[in-house]
Formats: sequence, structure tokens, C-alpha cells
Amino acid sequence: MKKSTLLLFTLLVSAVIFAQQSNLTDVVYLKNGSILRGIIIEQIPNESIKLQTADNNILVYKTDEIERITKEPVSNRNNFRNNDKRKGFIGPSFGVAFPVGGVSEMPIGATLSLIDFGYLFTQNIGIAGKWFSTRHAEDGESVGVGGLMAGPLVSTPISSKVNLEGRGLIGIGAFTEAGESSGAYFAYDLGVGVRINTSDKVSLLINADYINVDYTGEIDYNSVNVTFGVAFRLR
Repeated sequence: MKKSTLLLFTLLVSAVIFAQQSNLTDVVYLKNGSILRGIIIEQIPNESIKLQTADNNILVYKTDEIERITKEPVSNRNNFRNNDKRKGFIGPSFGVAFPVGGVSEMPIGATLSLIDFGYLFTQNIGIAGKWFSTRHAEDGESVGVGGLMAGPLVSTPISSKVNLEGRGLIGIGAFTEAGESSGAYFAYDLGVGVRINTSDKVSLLINADYINVDYTGEIDYNSVNVTFGVAFRLR
């Protein structure tokens, strides 16, 4: 559990740092009082800089024209919140499952979400779903856990390309052992994740989920699943 928590913390911190960096712009203060914003694409020490502005204009200035250069947050943070027409995503994800609680003695397993889905009805609220399968194997024996769940999705954009998201899902789960399947049991998933929109049509997913399957009459199955995925963005 400690290892999985540390891994989750590391992933989320890395994503937040990436988001903060991607939401900064170069600001050039000229000696004549002008202030220019964009991305410095070329800099020759003690000679000149080449700045690409938001409208893709390329500007060149000599060093002796410049008072100072800084990095500052994008002036209008709401731009990325209002202009994105892609409201959803769907795709597979895979990773590792760390058993916790009463099943902590089980070996670490492999997990696959054949469907990892989300869709926003408003800027921050939507619905999520997943169809997953996890397998724990040791000494030639294995136990499988699978489920189908859906529930609310909460999303907060933290840069023009990165969303921090949380979800609470409920549904059904089942077990397979020695080739035999159990009945369906109540299951839930509490998850947090980072969605990185790498292009207009593709997102990278980094998720951590606490999953419980209520194995009636037996010890409940609990695991922390850390997964990575690639999703197609939906309109």
C-alpha cells in the first residue's frame, strides 16, 4: 500500500509540474516600454532573440533593445476552459493492481480496462465508466476479478492541455478461480487521475483507483490500481 501510494503521489506531482510549465509564456520587456508575449524559439547570447507570438508571428529583437525577459502565467486562464470542443474520451488502459486490506497477501496483479470512458456535460461535471479485468497469479494458480461500473466524473482543467479528474463509480464485479466464475457482486471504484490532451484527437490517461468488490460471505476484494492509457477524444 505504501509503495502504491508513493507511486500515485509521484505521478500526480509530475503531472502538476508539467501542467504548470505548459501554462507559462515568455514575456519580453523592451526598453521602449513595449511588452511582448510568446515563445522564445531562438536565443543568441548577447546578440538577439527570436520570439513566436500566439498568432504565429516571428519577431526578432537585439539584446540591447531588451530590458528583461521573464516567464509568466498565461494572462487569461479561462481560454482553455471555454474553447475546447472535445468533451469526452474513450480508450483502453493497463497497469498494476496492489491488493490491500483483507487480501493484501495476494500477489500484485495486472489489470486491463478494455473501456475507460468519460464525457463532460458541463465544463466540470460529466459521467465516467469502465470495463476492467484484473488477474493475480502465483505458483501456477490465479484469481481473476472483473467488473463493469459507471458514475459521476468531476474534471478541473489545470492548463490548456491537462485536466485533473476524479470519479466515483458503482456497478457489478465477478471473480474467476480455477476456471470457474462466481456470481455478480456489488462493486465500486473511487478514482483520481490526470488526462493530458496531446493533440486534438488523442489523450494520455494516468489513473489511480481504489476498487472494492463485495464478496458476500467472504473477505471483500480491495485493490489500488495504477494504470496508464491512450484514449480517443470525443466531441
